[in-house]
Formats: sequence, structure tokens, C-alpha cells
Amino acid sequence: MRSIVLALILATVSSPLHAQESRGSVSAIGGFAKTWDDEGSLGNGWLAGGAVDRVIFGNKAGGTRVEFAAEVLTHDRSTGFFLSEGQTFVGALSLVQRFGSSRTQPYVAGGLTVGHHSGTNTFDGARFPHSSTDAGFRGAFGVAFRAGQRMEISPEVRLNGFFVDNDSDPVTLLSFGVRVGWRM
Repeated sequence: MRSIVLALILATVSSPLHAQESRGSVSAIGGFAKTWDDEGSLGNGWLAGGAVDRVIFGNKAGGTRVEFAAEVLTHDRSTGFFLSEGQTFVGALSLVQRFGSSRTQPYVAGGLTVGHHSGTNTFDGARFPHSSTDAGFRGAFGVAFRAGQRMEISPEVRLNGFFVDNDSDPVTLLSFGVRVGWRM
């Protein structure tokens, strides 16, 4: 995994910049998230992260990209008999397919994800701290709007699903965020 991430970063940074054509982008994302285990909601929280992508097929008006993203998602459920709080750090490697013109590009994405979760569940006054690291899949869709020569703004919905061994670990993370990117 480290070799893949290093190769993607080097490919993105080392290539020459083209004045007319975007070959990739770096971006930051912020938004809201909801976390579920296998029985129900663990609560709502926020999302923050960043990503770097690189065009591998096509051009700036569409095309296929490879993306590496790193994010943190939190959750807090503070009412009822079952309480839960925690955060999940997510790393993902995805393929992104963009469509449309150079000014507006709807896109879909799918790939592999790894999440490290740490948190505390409380049931009937008893606290149960736990942590886990699980692998899974992710999917996303959004629309990238050009906002100037190199900047783009993208509302985006993401879904991370994990294969877990413990039923108190997060199984599904759903998020909505706004990504602000800089085209290279």
C-alpha cells in the first residue's frame, strides 16, 4: 500500500504542468458524516480530508483519474440507552470517471478503502472503549464546477463500507461534503 501511495504522489508531482490541460488536482474536503454499525446508527459528525488525483486516460473534459484520499470522520450519539462517540481515519485509493465539459464535470468514483476507528460505546452506564482497522470498498458521486482558471468546487456524496469482525465496529460511513480543488 505504501508503494502504491508513493508512486501516485511521485507521478502527480513529477510530471510537467500543462498550461492548457489539467492532468490532475489536489483538493480539501469538509462536510458532514453519519456512521453505522451492523445494528444501527452510531451517530452524526463531521468530515475533513484531502485528496490528490492524476489523469490516467482522457483529458480535462472528462477522462479517468486515479485518486488517493485521506479523511477523518467523527460520530456522536448522545441520547437514548446506547451512547457512542469516536472517529474513523480513512485512506482510499479510487478510480474516478469524469464526464461533461471543462466547466462542469459530473463524476463517479469507486475503489478500496482502509479505516482505523477508535471510540467508546456506552450502554446502561457501562463504557466499552474499542478500536479496529478494517478494509472495504467505497463509492462516490459529485459534480466539479470550475471556479476560475485552476480552482474547482465539488459537492460530493461518499459511501465507505467495511468488512468487520466485531459487530460494534463501523460498517458504513456516509458523508456529504464540499471539495475545493486546485487543478494542476
